Amino acid sequence: MTEIIEIEVLNDTYWPWKPNCTLTLADEQPSFELPIDVFSVPVEQEVRGKSQATFSVPLTAAHHMIADDNKVYEVALTFRGPRGQSFGATIPLKIKCVLNKKPNMTDLDIYKLAIKLHEQLQLGSLDDCIRVVRENNGDEAESIKGLQRNN
Repeated sequence: MTEIIEIEVLNDTYWPWKPNCTLTLADEQPSFELPIDVFSVPVEQEVRGKSQATFSVPLTAAHHMIADDNKVYEVALTFRGPRGQSFGATIPLKIKCVLNKKPNMTDLDIYKLAIKLHEQLQLGSLDDCIRVVRENNGDEAESIKGLQRNN
């Protein structure tokens, strides 16, 4: 599974970054076991001095990972210049590998369930049904309980 995270960084120098920089794993990691696959994200945007930039980072769970709600892994990221030398402060991340209990519902799925709760079960206005279904990530039983509490 791959999760894409957003990282916002500040270039706290007066100099812009050189072309062909990358964001990768740091050479030294807080723990021996890496929970994610090695990656390299090219810095395609211009990062000027004293400016902020946001980067999308794909984190792919390593093939040996086993889901554990209680285990937190730490990894360190770094930026690298065109010749591969790291620069700037190390970026610490905390990662958990958990089972996806229920996949995220599409808007269509949410509306279908909300219409069912509104029209067939008459549990509230359509707007209320949509809101409660979203809050419960499409869990029908929890949505029904939530709507019954509101009435």
